[in-house]
Amino acid sequence: MTLRDRLAWISFPVLMGGFLSLTAWGLAQGFEPAPLGATLTVLNFFVILLVEQVLPRNPAMNVFRDRQSVNDIGHGLLLAVLGRPLGGAISIWLMVGLAQLRGTLGLEGVWPAAWAFPFQLGLGLGVWTFCDYWIHRSLHTFPRLWWFHAVHHDTPQMHILKSGRQHLGEELFSALLKPIPLLLLGAPPEIMAWIGLWIVFDGNLVHSNIDQRFPGWAHYFLPTVQLHNLHHSQDRRYQDSNYSGSSAIWDVLFGTFSHPHRCPLGELGIEDSPVPRGFAAQLFFPIRQQWSRADETPQ
Repeated sequence: MTLRDRLAWISFPVLMGGFLSLTAWGLAQGFEPAPLGATLTVLNFFVILLVEQVLPRNPAMNVFRDRQSVNDIGHGLLLAVLGRPLGGAISIWLMVGLAQLRGTLGLEGVWPAAWAFPFQLGLGLGVWTFCDYWIHRSLHTFPRLWWFHAVHHDTPQMHILKSGRQHLGEELFSALLKPIPLLLLGAPPEIMAWIGLWIVFDGNLVHSNIDQRFPGWAHYFLPTVQLHNLHHSQDRRYQDSNYSGSSAIWDVLFGTFSHPHRCPLGELGIEDSPVPRGFAAQLFFPIRQQWSRADETPQ
């Protein structure tokens, strides 16, 4: 086994485990979750960007040679400047409203606060990923939602910038719906903070161009880059599968799992994509499509 092979086998556990360890250390030191999360998010981005240059999964894919990278940066900045704050405001609004609803529904004290922290985190991730699975699947199922999500799928390359290539409308839709079950159950803020960073770390890794290798069984449990590459395939059989971001468990249970060892990857992106090339045009694209092609089957 060459040095490169060894690095590819340890790239996921070192990067994912390393940043989760930094999260645990920072919270144990008493750092506030918000600034700690922002710092680790930025650090994670640049570390993955660097590792992509020295351990690329596909040398033909590169941030610095991708003509859509400028647009990717634009979408990422728009989410950071507008999408995340608005999403945070939505979450706060939900937190207040759902706190009252919990009392009405008799859900006060439902969250198992007496459980050990790892079990609480496991429960939180299970609930979050279940909700994420169905929201993601809906983006592929309903045309009016697909046109927003198509901006994310419309790329023949996969690298770190693709993680933030999401339309603002999709971000706000997700921010409105995804936290509801956990907030309704009364999940504590530290669980929400951990889940938020977990999603950032594994989201960056599954969109990255880092060579990551796994045994066949791991694809059923871990967020692997191979699973997510299949989800970005032009082949609709695979594009409409592997919706789960942090684990394939829900895909296995609901019949949308595609194992990367049994499915040829092929080209990435959307075949004959209608998504425009320009950044401003991409922002208005899903809104325009609501009138022109809203009732068409997602492609």
